[in-house]
Amino acid sequence: MTLIEIDDLMLEAALEFGPDYFYNIRNGTLGTTLYIQTPNKAEASHTRKKAPLYWKKLYVVVLYYNDREFT
Repeated sequence: MTLIEIDDLMLEAALEFGPDYFYNIRNGTLGTTLYIQTPNKAEASHTRKKAPLYWKKLYVVVLYYNDREFT
């Protein structure tokens, strides 16, 4: 996957799941993985309901950090 394809997928994910999160695509244990980083547990739960387990042939992981410096 080229850098342009990765950027396009991250932009498309931001449009579909919300622009307020951090998106990253990298290889994981289950293949190429889309990581969505949210600021708290409530946002992660909401995003997990919107995001399928597999999206555009990418495994999706939703993360949150319990850290006040995230925002």
